[in-house]
Amino acid sequence: MQNTKKIGIIGQPCIDEIVSPTGEITSQALGGIFYSYAALERAAKESNTNVEFFPLTLSSIPDEELILPFYSVLNNFKNLSKLFRTDSLTNRVRLVYTDEIHRTEHCPNILPAMTSEELSWIDLASLDGIFINMISGFDISLDTLKWIREQTKAYIHLDVHALVLGGLSNNENSPRRIKGVENWREWVSHVDSIQMNELESDWFGSPDTISEKQLLTEIRKLSDNGGYPKTAIITRGERGATSFDFMHEKIWNKEPSKKQIINTTGSGDVFGALYTLTKTLGTSEQEALWHAEAWAGWNAELRSLEEILIAPLSKEIIS
Repeated sequence: MQNTKKIGIIGQPCIDEIVSPTGEITSQALGGIFYSYAALERAAKESNTNVEFFPLTLSSIPDEELILPFYSVLNNFKNLSKLFRTDSLTNRVRLVYTDEIHRTEHCPNILPAMTSEELSWIDLASLDGIFINMISGFDISLDTLKWIREQTKAYIHLDVHALVLGGLSNNENSPRRIKGVENWREWVSHVDSIQMNELESDWFGSPDTISEKQLLTEIRKLSDNGGYPKTAIITRGERGATSFDFMHEKIWNKEPSKKQIINTTGSGDVFGALYTLTKTLGTSEQEALWHAEAWAGWNAELRSLEEILIAPLSKEIIS
């Protein structure tokens, strides 16, 4: 019988308020890390993979009426009753789209960062994989990441996400501004793989680096000297994704299949989740990239988070 793989997911839950290019508030719904949860649940169900997922996050008591029904359908998610409950509101993220792809982001309030004490309810050494998705950019601290790395040999994948965004803002005329990440080399050198989009790759190492090429050159040096990270991934939206596989000295490019893009919200969250899952299961870098990009592209064809759990899968995923 196949051994059960255990994967922890770090990233604070949030509620998205979607604003269309015309200024209309089209929805208020679960977002961010919940896209990762839904994709992992669906992938495990469809592949009949023997895997368990552990949300390593806080649970907002004021928002439980909205969130708990979603948790109830996640059959492969374990120990939900052990989540630390807090009186703080769940993260509110306002996503204002200027077209079907591009958007600005406002985040008036966030949950506090998870601490080592709040993560200690689970034996991190028992985990095979950990997906760290910096939903707010303040989900964990660098010190906590270092502590996690000390506790486990699990495969750790980090999605930079909002780590490159500045302070909070609830003013549409003053969105969170992109910026370089302080101590970025330390963030990179404590994970097996790191994920960012093209804009983030230009800014992540600023002012030390100011382009994707410069950043990757510096990350490669870290990998050569210390063994981490093994891989850097750049997601490129409608142009697919690229994996820089330092361990095998390979560059993998995944071009997406033609599709009708409906809503790109959550696609990065889906990508990171499926990449972590496939790497934890021991698949090759090329296969992990192909798998993650296909699921992220399929998500862009859907209209809502809930559809991830029930919508017909794309031919690219099934094949």
